[in-house]
Amino acid sequence: MEVLHYSPWDSVLEITKVAQEKGSDPFLWAIQVSSKLNSAGVSLPSLELANLLVQYICWENNVPIAWKFLEKALVLKIVPPLLVLGLLSIRVISYRRSCPAAFRLYMELLKRHAFALKEYTNLPNDDKIMNSLDAIIHFSRIFGVRSNKAGALLVQFVFSIIWQLVDTLLDDDGLLHLTPEKNSIWHTKPQEMEIDSPNNFDEKRIEHTERLLNLNTIMSVELIGQFLQNKVTSRILYLARQNMSTHWGKFTQRVQLLVENSSALRNSTVTTRKVFRQLISDSCKTLSQHFWGSSLQEFHALEQSRPLGTSASFCLGASRSALWLPLDMLLEDAMDASQVNATSAVEIITGLVKSLQAFNETSWHEVFLGLWMAALRLVQRERDPIEGPIPRLDSCMCMLLSITTLVVADLVEEEETASTDEIACGIVSKHQAAGKRRMDLIFSLQNLCGYQSLLTPPQAVITAANQAAAKAMMFTSDIHVDSAYFECVNIADMPINCSGNLHHLIVEACIARNLLDTSAYFWPGYVNGRINKLHQNVPTHMPGWSSFMKGSSLTQLMINALALTPASSLAEIEKIFEIAVKGSDDERIAAATILTGSSLIRGWNIQVTSY
Repeated sequence: MEVLHYSPWDSVLEITKVAQEKGSDPFLWAIQVSSKLNSAGVSLPSLELANLLVQYICWENNVPIAWKFLEKALVLKIVPPLLVLGLLSIRVISYRRSCPAAFRLYMELLKRHAFALKEYTNLPNDDKIMNSLDAIIHFSRIFGVRSNKAGALLVQFVFSIIWQLVDTLLDDDGLLHLTPEKNSIWHTKPQEMEIDSPNNFDEKRIEHTERLLNLNTIMSVELIGQFLQNKVTSRILYLARQNMSTHWGKFTQRVQLLVENSSALRNSTVTTRKVFRQLISDSCKTLSQHFWGSSLQEFHALEQSRPLGTSASFCLGASRSALWLPLDMLLEDAMDASQVNATSAVEIITGLVKSLQAFNETSWHEVFLGLWMAALRLVQRERDPIEGPIPRLDSCMCMLLSITTLVVADLVEEEETASTDEIACGIVSKHQAAGKRRMDLIFSLQNLCGYQSLLTPPQAVITAANQAAAKAMMFTSDIHVDSAYFECVNIADMPINCSGNLHHLIVEACIARNLLDTSAYFWPGYVNGRINKLHQNVPTHMPGWSSFMKGSSLTQLMINALALTPASSLAEIEKIFEIAVKGSDDERIAAATILTGSSLIRGWNIQVTSY
C-alpha cells in the first residue's frame, strides 16, 4: 500500500479550509495549526505560515472568518506580527478601492500591533523577520540604506508604513500628481479586481462601498496621527528624520500637501492638523511632546557630537541610536504601573542588555554607556512632569540610580565570578581576570560627563546632586566631615561652588554598590576645585541619621527628620527595622513612618529590589 506524505503546509491549508467551512472557533483553529507545526518540527512564530495565511486570504478567501483566523494567529504569536503587516501592506493597499473591507481590517491590525513593537523585537527570528520584510517591501533599496541590523530595518519599516498611508490619502484625494515625483514610491496605486457577480452593481452595495471608502479615509488620517503621537513610533520617526534627510524631505513635502489640501484631515474630530504641522515644522521641539523632555535639536547635537563608539557598524549611517531603542522601550514599559511582571525589572533589563550586546557586537563600554544614557533620557522626559496623582520622577530616579546600577552590578559580578572560578581551576591567571567589564564601566562613566544635556538634574533632585558634588570636593580637599554636616548645612553657604548634576549621583550610586571606589572623585573635571577650610561648625544637637546612629532617641523632631531624609546606608535601615519589629507600639509606628518616607522613595543607593 502506497503511503502519501503531506507537507505540514498542506495539512495547515486543509485544517484552515475545514475550519472555514464549519465556522470553527479561531482559537481552536490556532491550537490545531500550532500543534500540527510543532509536531512537524516547525519553530514558531513561523514566517512560512505568515506567507501562507496572507496568500490564502488575498484574494480567494477574503471572508471574515479567514481574517479572524489571521488575527488569532497574530495574538498567539504563531506568526510574526510585523511580517504579516508587511505582507498585507503590499497586497491590500493597492486594492483598497475594490476591497475596502480588507483595507479596513488591515488598518485595524495596524492599530492593534504596530504600537506594540517592544513585544515583537525579542522574537526568536527577529533578524530573519526584519530581513524578510526588507525583501518584501524593499525599503532599504528605496531609502538607499544598507544594514542587516534589526534595529535599523525596524526604523525603515515603520517609516515606510506611515509613508504608504500618507501616499494613499494623497492619491485618493487626487493630490499625488502635485508631488515632485508625480507618483508613489510604494505599491499604493489602486488596482481593480475582475467583477463577476452582478450583485456588485447593486445600488445598496455601491452605497455601502462608498461609505466604507470614506470611513477608511478618515481612519487613515487618524492612524497616521497615532503614529505621530505615540511615544515609541514618534521616536522612530525622529531616527528616520535624523538619518535619512533626503527621504525625510520628500516625506514632509507630502505631509505638507495633506495639511493644506486634505478634507479628511480638515474634518477629522480625532486628529488635528496641528499634529501634522508639528511634524514638518523646523521649529518644532518634539515629535511627541509627551515622550521627549528635551528638544530634538539638542538630542541631535548630543548624538552627533558624542557617538557611542566605532567598533560596530553604524545603524542608519551616522547614528547609533537605534541600537539601544529596545532599552528605551523597555524602561518606559517598566514604568507602567498597570503591568506586573513575574520577573524583576533588574533581571529583564539584564537579559535584554546581554542580548543587545551580543546581537549588535558592541563593546561593554558602549553597552554601559548606552544603558546609562537610556536611563538618563527616561529621567529627562520627566523633568517637567504633568501634575497627577502618581508623580513619576521619583520612580525614574529609582530606575536610574537603583535599577540600572543593580543591572550593571549583575553584569560586572557575572564576569568576575566566572573569572574567579577559572582562576581556581587554573584556566587563567589573576592578571588575565582583572575584570574587563568593570574597566569598561569606569570608562563609560568617565565619558558620560560629556553629555551635559542629559545630566542636568530636575529641580527636585538638585539638592541631592549638590550634596554629592560637595562630598567629592571635601574628599579631594582632604576635609573629613561626618554625614551630619550635609544634614544641617546649606550647600549655598559653602565657600566654593559645589553645584552637582546627575553624573555625581550616578557615581555615588556605583560607589555604594562597590562598583567604584573614591578614586572616582579625582577624575578630571569631576569636582570644581578645592576647599581650604569650612566656615561653619556642625551643630551637635541637629536631629538626623548621624545623631540617631549615635544613640539619640526617636523624638517627634527626630522622626520627622528621618522621614524626610533618605538613609545613606543599610545599617541605618536595619536599625530602624529592628525597632519596627521589636519596639513598643509607639516606636513601631514611628519606625513605619520613617521606613515609608524618603528612604523608600529616594533611598536609591540602598534599594535592593524594585518594580
